[in-house]
Amino acid sequence: MSEPVWINLRDPSEAELAAVLPARPHKIAKLRLGRPEVYERFDVATLDNHASDSSDNYMFGEFAYPVFERNRDEVGTISIRIVVDFEKFITIQRTPERGFPEGVEMPDLDDLARRAQDKDLESGWCVCFLIEEITTRIRELLDETVKRSNVLEKALNQDQQPPPDTRKQLSILRNHFLQYQTVIEPTLGLVEKIVTDELDMEESDAENQEVRRLFPKENEIYLYAARNDLCDCRQRTGYWLENLSMLQDNLSDYLNREQTRAGNRLTAMASIMLLPTFLVGFYGMEFNENYFPEFRWINGYLFAWSAIALITVVQTVIYWNKGWLFSKSRRPDPRSPTGMPEGSTGR
Repeated sequence: MSEPVWINLRDPSEAELAAVLPARPHKIAKLRLGRPEVYERFDVATLDNHASDSSDNYMFGEFAYPVFERNRDEVGTISIRIVVDFEKFITIQRTPERGFPEGVEMPDLDDLARRAQDKDLESGWCVCFLIEEITTRIRELLDETVKRSNVLEKALNQDQQPPPDTRKQLSILRNHFLQYQTVIEPTLGLVEKIVTDELDMEESDAENQEVRRLFPKENEIYLYAARNDLCDCRQRTGYWLENLSMLQDNLSDYLNREQTRAGNRLTAMASIMLLPTFLVGFYGMEFNENYFPEFRWINGYLFAWSAIALITVVQTVIYWNKGWLFSKSRRPDPRSPTGMPEGSTGR
């Protein structure tokens, strides 16, 4: 069986690295390959040509593999460091020494390496395989976050009362989309460089008298799909960042309206109690009954209670119609494109 082109190393020692690396790797590449992994550090995709002569014709870089931590509801990245030349594609993964949460698994690249070996792929194709895997992972995580955002948007725009933790959920979702954006932009830029021939390596084939490229035209065509997916993810991320800002404003408007309603409710209740209290105090004063002709009426007592009841009922009806006492249920307007009540600006 031929020697594998894709070599995946997990927490390798210096001796294991030296056995597979090019003959003279640059000291910057050696330093970054041996650097401890820190989970809190947000990695970005890079790939640089380290070729200075034919003896060290290789590329070095890092890819950011997004992961989701359910316990803390956060998105993070795992660094995949790569070294690629015309003969080998080496991926190095290091388990984070600190801050690595339980339940988050390191990306499994062994299966991809086996598939590449079964298909007898060259190193340039292995790079394309890894980019496709990262793009698929980004799209899967983004779809889950978009589903959560749609549910929250519906709750804010149509339900009578948003969930109690709406402000927290908006903050979490916005942070997710910002983290996706941090992963998508550099990865898309890297794919664009490969597709447009800005990033490539060449070597002369003396036997066939032709120039060999690390990323031939077939690789570039294969990466068109990944580029389109990343462009779509970038567009959706930008849309939801703007939409979440609008939902945050709607939530603030809703809370302001609720605070106004609470103030109106207190005002209405105080006003309803004010006049009956005045009547009770008025008739409770110790004046001569000659000054109160209703004291001599047969139904004077009934008159006082009727006056209090009438004033209370009239004020209650007035404030009820104004919506100051109880919130009126507002059904969604079928003519509205958002399904919101007519005249409503959102919640």
